[in-house]
Amino acid sequence: MSYITFECTQYTSDGEAPVWVQPHCIETDKPLEFSYGRDGVMQCSIKRSSSFHRAMQHNPLRCRIQHNSKQIEFPLRVQGHNYNAIFHGEKGQLAAGTIYPVADRPLPEAVSGVTTIIFSPRWYEGSSLSVLMANKRHEEEFIISPVVAVMFCILTACVVYVVGRVYVEGSLIPRILAKQQKSE
Repeated sequence: MSYITFECTQYTSDGEAPVWVQPHCIETDKPLEFSYGRDGVMQCSIKRSSSFHRAMQHNPLRCRIQHNSKQIEFPLRVQGHNYNAIFHGEKGQLAAGTIYPVADRPLPEAVSGVTTIIFSPRWYEGSSLSVLMANKRHEEEFIISPVVAVMFCILTACVVYVVGRVYVEGSLIPRILAKQQKSE
């Protein structure tokens, strides 16, 4: 499975090189990553002492998502704790994407030194919003590969042969022989 990395930096006006930081999630003890092609809800709790939490205090942030060699930058306004992540993929590659807040309230205060952010990633196939990648993958799960289909056919033939042989040798032939002996 491939992953999309997410990182942000503050906008700088004095020409200094940006320092990119990733949210390090307490739940996984790893930097936040989105699974390619997988919709769902992700929770990422960030320590107030982290460099990403400090960066969140400066609006807007300059963020980017990366997958293989593809890199997409976008501005991110930190508002609230609910964010939608919209991605477009094509042939296993990230084609486009962005993350934006569902502005419901300001960034929550850190409780016990932790701020929790909820991400709702949604994947689309190609450039349109009409084909959800999750629906396509769900349909593809039920497609049997040709090798598996051949193996099922061979297994079925073997089972039919064994059951037929047991029936013929264990039941049918003895009955026929018994009838033939009675008639003689």
